[in-house]
Amino acid sequence: MNKIAIFCLLALAILLGWPQPTKCVTMSVVTVTAYHPGVYSKGSPKGITASGRRVAEGMIAVSKDVERNLDLDFGDRLLVHGMGVFEFQDRMHPRMRHKVDIFMKSYKKARRFGVRRYVVLVKMT
Repeated sequence: MNKIAIFCLLALAILLGWPQPTKCVTMSVVTVTAYHPGVYSKGSPKGITASGRRVAEGMIAVSKDVERNLDLDFGDRLLVHGMGVFEFQDRMHPRMRHKVDIFMKSYKKARRFGVRRYVVLVKMT
């Protein structure tokens, strides 16, 4: 009798389909600033990111706490709400908390961008 019940449950599960895994979205609220090629830490060569690549439009530097929180690896894409998708290629100084820097080629554009607080950051999978 038990074998029949187990067989019926298994057949029902196959016919109805197994539960599909859900996508997990990881978000963080951060302060967003812009950085420019002329402004780098003295410890690193000019224009080279922590991942070893040259800086370019579409790159983002992330504070270490946000990197841990979102479980980021170099090359991961991040959606910054209202600003677009950026590629994680650089880290910020360890003293920074809840902060990201978006690379901009133009010094004027970076200054105009200023500081934007409470922007939702989402890891793209």
